[in-house]
Amino acid sequence: MSDLLAALAALATGWLIINLIGAFLVGALARAILPGKDNVGWLLTLAIGFLGGILGKVIAFMAGYRHLGIIGGFSVSVLGAFVLLAAHRLWRSAQKRA
Repeated sequence: MSDLLAALAALATGWLIINLIGAFLVGALARAILPGKDNVGWLLTLAIGFLGGILGKVIAFMAGYRHLGIIGGFSVSVLGAFVLLAAHRLWRSAQKRA
């Protein structure tokens, strides 16, 4: 039983690490595509990539795209992160004006 739990823990850890790296890549790519200066650290880049992936895939699913594949899933994730990063910039600029 403990061998099974150890195997599941190793699998979950690997899954988490791969998803965190993917979320960081998505957030970094969205930052590279959107021109301008960002005062965004690596943790917020990770959060934008993670939440952008969720946003992009939910919108794609609602639009009828059920089976995106790896390239399509990555593309809609970057698009979602791009939207979140643009919203973050608007929010920050509104805060500075107030």
